[in-house]
Amino acid sequence: MANMIGGIIALSVALIVLANVFIATVINTNTTTWSTADIALWGTLTLVGIAGMLYGTAAVFGLF
Repeated sequence: MANMIGGIIALSVALIVLANVFIATVINTNTTTWSTADIALWGTLTLVGIAGMLYGTAAVFGLF
């Protein structure tokens, strides 16, 4: 039970960091001089971050 509570707290902190720091940094980065391929790869970072949160949530509740 203590591991689940610790996992929920860790997920909460990770979600706050993801929403307030990671996604804001990815969106606000100046990409005007980048190539099209670089911009496309940079745009997938937000999806990767969200997928990581989903994986972490599933791992805390024992689905993986």
